[in-house]
Amino acid sequence: MAVESSPKSILDYEERRFPLNLRPELPDIRELWRQSNQLAWDPDRSIPWDTFDPSPYTPAQLDAARLYWSRRAWTEYSGTAESPAILLRLCLEPNREIDARLFWAVQTLEETRHCIASYNFAEKLGGYIAEPPIPQPRNTQHRGIRDRVLNPRISFEAFVVAHICIGETVAARLFEERFRQARDPIARELVRLILRDETRHIKFGWLYMAHRVKHFTPEQVAEIERVACDVVENSELKGYHCIWLSTDPATRPFAEANEIAAGAGLGACTAEQEAAVLRKCIADIRRDMAAWGVTIPVFQHEVLGTV
Repeated sequence: MAVESSPKSILDYEERRFPLNLRPELPDIRELWRQSNQLAWDPDRSIPWDTFDPSPYTPAQLDAARLYWSRRAWTEYSGTAESPAILLRLCLEPNREIDARLFWAVQTLEETRHCIASYNFAEKLGGYIAEPPIPQPRNTQHRGIRDRVLNPRISFEAFVVAHICIGETVAARLFEERFRQARDPIARELVRLILRDETRHIKFGWLYMAHRVKHFTPEQVAEIERVACDVVENSELKGYHCIWLSTDPATRPFAEANEIAAGAGLGACTAEQEAAVLRKCIADIRRDMAAWGVTIPVFQHEVLGTV
């Protein structure tokens, strides 16, 4: 079936897999794929769940932490639900490198692993909560990844810059801070293993764009800047990763749970800690993307101030 001249979705593309070239084209991305296979872990068995000791914690701390880690499971599940769309984009667009396709196939499994591990910890803390007790604003639950990555009018490069080089970098930096703050041994090991995977996820974005930057056109740079700004303003600065940034009253129980779980050392960070991470992360991203000719502006935020 012929491809429409203006397809509405990447799914309208005709699949053309041959000639199938499996030789490495991007050695650094192929190395990330190799590491993902070598460092795979089992969310049910790699963490000694049965050694978790709830006795040092108050009922309020355990209840807050189970809400916090339940939300972490929901957030990680968004990767499980959205990653296949990214893989489809890579596989249906012609001339995308096999190394990127292989890596993303494994990355989808890693997101699922994070979801199950977060669920397991919530169960140990008193029981996983299957859905928000109060309906949440959409932008704290969804990032619009599927809509963007399946939209052929948004380049894959703009998508990667916005959602991996920015979104996943913010996620990984926050996990670094959670690891520094975690005192409970089970929480610390869980955060460590997720962080190890997340570090590879952001490396993929930055390495892949380093290969593609030489092909950027002025029009593509303008598109990248537009999509990147939208993600910063309407996702990162409105509470997707830092729930306390949301102004919706329905998110308050989650922000309060974060503070309590952070104080107990159960794998969370306080709003103050997250704010410091977010400010520095966006500044670092702005600096590093400037080398590509991509300008990320300074943002004014009602809580964070100048970011």
